[in-house]
Amino acid sequence: MKIRYENSLPLAADYFSALGYAEGFDTGTLKPEDLIDVDVLAVRSTTRVNAELLSCANRLLLVATATAGINHLDTAYLERQGIRWMSAAGCNAQAVAEYVLSVLGNAHKLQITHLAEATIGIVGAGYVGSALAQLLEVLGIAYVLYDPPLQASGDPRNFVSWQHIEQCDVITLHVPFTQSGAHATEAMINEDVLNNLTAKQLLINACRGEVIDEPALKQRLQAGDAPAVVLDVFANEPDIDRELLDLLWLATPHIAGHSIEGKLLGTQLVYEAICDLTGVTPEKTLSDFLPERPNLHLDLELCRDQSDNLAPALTLALSVYDVTNDNNNFRQGMTGAETFSAMRKAYGIRREIAGHQVDGLAPVQPIIAAQLAQLGFHLK
Repeated sequence: MKIRYENSLPLAADYFSALGYAEGFDTGTLKPEDLIDVDVLAVRSTTRVNAELLSCANRLLLVATATAGINHLDTAYLERQGIRWMSAAGCNAQAVAEYVLSVLGNAHKLQITHLAEATIGIVGAGYVGSALAQLLEVLGIAYVLYDPPLQASGDPRNFVSWQHIEQCDVITLHVPFTQSGAHATEAMINEDVLNNLTAKQLLINACRGEVIDEPALKQRLQAGDAPAVVLDVFANEPDIDRELLDLLWLATPHIAGHSIEGKLLGTQLVYEAICDLTGVTPEKTLSDFLPERPNLHLDLELCRDQSDNLAPALTLALSVYDVTNDNNNFRQGMTGAETFSAMRKAYGIRREIAGHQVDGLAPVQPIIAAQLAQLGFHLK
């Protein structure tokens, strides 16, 4: 078994070396002749896998991407060639959901959005939208779901109309990028939609930049009564519109899903797919590679403040990850396409909520303790 893997897959050598001869390659360096006699190709979204790249692949059995998206894979070509393919769908869902929770926590803290009274419109109820809905459910924050394809498939959850979404206090986008079909998502947030939004609303995009018509967005943000907008993704990455950046409330360089857990889970899922291909029982697990959980301390004064029941959980969530830090670093460091890519590549260590344990909870706080546990915190 010969495996070629993109070096940006975290701990790929540790995972794959037990399965055969595993050799890494740097992003952008893979050539067609490098795939001669290769059985498995493992990539991230930075490597486009198409007929040209695979022109010399004489025994390729599996193409695996350690990312949720598959736009970089020519899946139709792979299927015609009888080559299996897989994605790590859902690997970064929790990280993106916690990114949105951090945005909401800051909006609540700054009184941009009053979460106790707000309704969150979740556009796209797949892995990420479902993970976000679960967090909001635990916190008692109202939300609605919009996903016509899932609704048509018989998904039993309650879905609302687009007109209902446009009335929500917060609209957060979690759809795949599609350019054709009855429910194409390219520029789904267009001029008409943007003109229906007001300064009382918050729009968040942490899926794909192309789902928003950026020229229309820039024009809307330069007008009066514009909504607050948070973008983690942009059209034309990494060569983004710098003028648009200055008009956003919060902005980050496509890092919403970049938690340690999310990245490692991508490699784990690729490893398990290779094991399945070869009939080997997986021996390595995510817990083998994750660092110890750091401790967080909950200030009990927050628990005694009856004016804001969300304060304890949101304060802890923001201590795990505060999006404003990434926003500040992005704005200070962003000078062009190269720095956008460099910031993504050099993104620091970020743990998810489940990667933390909490102390300081008195036995008299069972309701708050139960809520924190449901969010994923480990309680000491």
